[in-house]
Amino acid sequence: MSLWLGMLILTVNFIAIYKTLRSSAEIGRKYLWVFLICLLPLLGALLWLFKGPKV
Repeated sequence: MSLWLGMLILTVNFIAIYKTLRSSAEIGRKYLWVFLICLLPLLGALLWLFKGPKV
């Protein structure tokens, strides 16, 4: 069970980082979001989902 949860969180983080880097946001904001996603894996991805840069 925990392996699946870990894989899910990792996948969501990769998707969040990829979409952040591909967005039209400023470079500084992109790096800040990537830093937050990496620093706080679950919380960072949830924050990105609701407050992150829009494409």
